[in-house]
Amino acid sequence: MSERSETKRIERAEGESKSAAAIVQARNLTVKRSRAEILHGIDLDIPAGSLTAVVGANGAGKTTLMQALAGVVPPPRGRVVIGDLDPGRASPREIASRIGFVFQNPEHQFIAHTVFDELAHGLRLRRVPDAEIAKRVGEMLRRFGLEHKAEVHPFLLSGGEKRRLSVGTALITRPGVLALDEPTFGQDRARADELLRLLADLRADGTTVLIVTHDLQLVADHATHTVILAEGRVHASGPTVELFATDGLFESAGLRLPALHRALNPRLRGILAEAAG
Repeated sequence: MSERSETKRIERAEGESKSAAAIVQARNLTVKRSRAEILHGIDLDIPAGSLTAVVGANGAGKTTLMQALAGVVPPPRGRVVIGDLDPGRASPREIASRIGFVFQNPEHQFIAHTVFDELAHGLRLRRVPDAEIAKRVGEMLRRFGLEHKAEVHPFLLSGGEKRRLSVGTALITRPGVLALDEPTFGQDRARADELLRLLADLRADGTTVLIVTHDLQLVADHATHTVILAEGRVHASGPTVELFATDGLFESAGLRLPALHRALNPRLRGILAEAAG
């Protein structure tokens, strides 16, 4: 079976198996930096309520895709939709109400001098009343275990606390989608597991989660859906179980499966991924 037909088969499987409508869509999305074209005609549907992982070899365009979907780098008009919002035409404030973005390095998004003010910043920009700000920030502090750090400078938090705060700042405006760039990179296993439990809780509350990651074990264990990029194009997309059960799919995109999955035949890999999910 050709690579093209295999990709189409997986995309059909996604359409047949997912029950949720797409909350984020891209159609013929092309992104350039300077004169270089990074993404080439991307078509993509992200199911509502999913945890969708974007994977690919170095230089495949993962972060560029995530930033375009989240409006961090404004995409061309009419190419991306978040719910009913076109981030290519919307203001940063409108985009933040639909999708929150968490950078790989949490410190890159900190701008305030206390944890409380960091969480309150987005609400103040929207002229939310002070009483409502206090209520919502208090709720976020409790949710992420940061009550005792409210008056601490964000740069003085531990690595795990910084990560939780960065997620909190992205969620304070109550978007329906959370996008994270390499959220477990550089984290030890305990911190990574803590974050993954947090993402599972958010999904249980109805948040759609998008992550860029190089960790295929994380993908196999936690992602409901996966997008594989290769050279700026969608190599394959669909339910994670379907992709892991397809022989040679990840390898043909320059990716190396986790050791246990390499030792199994494709059918058993799919069963293992399904059991993990």
